[in-house]
Amino acid sequence: MSRIPLAEAPGLLPKLHLQTSALFELGGDVYVYDVVNTDIGIAASGSNHTVKFYDPSTLQEKATLAYHSDQITQIQARTNSFMSSSLDGQVAIWDLRQPLTAPPALAFRAKDQLLSFDISTDDRVVVGGARLDEDYHVARMHFWDVRGGAQAVRSFENSHSDDITQIHFSQHKSSQMLSGSTDGLLCTFNVDEADEDEALLFVANTGSSVARCGYFGPESQFIYAQSDMETLQLWTDDATLLTDFGDVRGSAGSGVPIDYMASFSYDPTEQRLYMAAGTNGGDLHLLHVGAGSLEHVQVLAAGHAGIVRGFSWDLRTDRAVTGAEDGRLSLWTTHGPPKATAASASASGAGSRSESSSRGRFSPY
Repeated sequence: MSRIPLAEAPGLLPKLHLQTSALFELGGDVYVYDVVNTDIGIAASGSNHTVKFYDPSTLQEKATLAYHSDQITQIQARTNSFMSSSLDGQVAIWDLRQPLTAPPALAFRAKDQLLSFDISTDDRVVVGGARLDEDYHVARMHFWDVRGGAQAVRSFENSHSDDITQIHFSQHKSSQMLSGSTDGLLCTFNVDEADEDEALLFVANTGSSVARCGYFGPESQFIYAQSDMETLQLWTDDATLLTDFGDVRGSAGSGVPIDYMASFSYDPTEQRLYMAAGTNGGDLHLLHVGAGSLEHVQVLAAGHAGIVRGFSWDLRTDRAVTGAEDGRLSLWTTHGPPKATAASASASGAGSRSESSSRGRFSPY
């Protein structure tokens, strides 16, 4: 395992401190799968097929959604809405201005088990990525018109040959979509084209099963791709490889123990990509991903005793929440540590984004 260049950069972000923790399910062996910030609080999905909402300041439980009948595979939030996909073959959208006891405002259905989904930035199109249909040996992407009802208006089934683990729309081009699959391919599409061959724009072969991918950059012109072997690559959106970091667990040779990657966050103000990478013991490291190197920013320690599955970071409020296999949620904010340790924390050089705006913005050239 090769060693990845790694520097310390604690001044890139203000220091996050553990404020409080909460159990997702009292007395139950329930994992937390994912966490997101919504307009009404923090939403967390659990291995018991439910979603719970929490007060963003106290982690006091507010409400529970028990809609899906199988594993929830992805959750996300938009203004006034919350969305989820499931192995039960549905993508559901709730209007957060209505009581959570109400049924979803929209529900889209497929015959396949859905692993991923996204909705276009103009709210016209929902796309779901499916698990491989082993009977027909096809992996489908289903397209729904938001105004057109529960059934898909079309499906693509030739671009990927295995589970479609990721679907993401560009934040700057509402018709451009990215998919990632365990077949190792990243595909970009123009979803305005109904024919699959015409819609397919570019294909990149990462060489490994794609576990996580997404757009980043001031114009969403870059793509990060993480494999299930914990390798990391950076690409352009026209399938040009920029950086192949290899196995990020190689950074352990630089004194930062990493067992897995948990999530990625892009800061559009400072134009930086951050990676959250964890240890099996529950610590979570925040790293800045540069064009050819990683910078270690800080570690979120003592919040969990198991693998962290979800990390949601609100850059506007410098508040983050984590969820893990230990069944706990932990809340992190920039509120200072106890007085006894405040002086030492100050001496360690915890900074702010505004203080370090000249450092390390992503540029491939």
